[in-house]
Amino acid sequence: EVEAVEARQDLQGVDPRPLQAHRDGETVKVDLTGPKNYSFDVEPGKVIKPVAEGTYKYKYGACGEKFSGEITVKDDLQWLVIEQCPGAKIYTKFVVDSHLPDPLTVSLVGPVNYNLSVELGSNKYLSMQTGFYTYSYTACGGTYGGEVRITKNGAARLTLYGCEVVDFKLAFATPDAPTNLRIGSHYGFPITMSLQGPRVYSLQVLPGLNRFDLFPGTYSYSFTAYGVFKTGSFTIGEGTVAFIISPNR
Repeated sequence: EVEAVEARQDLQGVDPRPLQAHRDGETVKVDLTGPKNYSFDVEPGKVIKPVAEGTYKYKYGACGEKFSGEITVKDDLQWLVIEQCPGAKIYTKFVVDSHLPDPLTVSLVGPVNYNLSVELGSNKYLSMQTGFYTYSYTACGGTYGGEVRITKNGAARLTLYGCEVVDFKLAFATPDAPTNLRIGSHYGFPITMSLQGPRVYSLQVLPGLNRFDLFPGTYSYSFTAYGVFKTGSFTIGEGTVAFIISPNR
């Protein structure tokens, strides 16, 4: 408060208004261009700088990047928040256990995209960035996928099951088996829904009640209708899963 009062005394006659800026970490130089031009350093923490009322263009450099924008300073304190630089990226071990006899590629999409060459047995990758990933691979006559989290303790692992296990699970998804998924659609036209999970599907969802037999597991779904992109998820186990898609939801 003392610093702000002293600054106001130094700027008498220019109708100063307080500008607040906040920075955790390094000192940042901020340039303001507007009714008057200002240039000042922002130390870590909260800094109050009185400036003339009006709209300003600002620019500053932080975290190895340049930032710019516009801010309007009025009677009340206006915040210019300079975000803290993101923490250092963490890399760790990730293991893929494959029960499939033939070599294949597992694709990971997340903080970084990877294409992992996988062979029968335990495959160790020693420098993988931590975070959440979706994975997919082709084997046993189909495409399979899901989600995996690579954690900093290096304990994350993914298991690719042999075709005999996949064939056993597929027995629950034959046309003669009970319906595993029911989707009720309130749209007046067909919807194309994409599913990503143990297998990848593209479903044609018609108005009314739709029944599908799917490979058991957890799926994320997405579709676009009336220009709106919608997503969700569900798990197919021993019972039947049902949900509604509607323009009102």
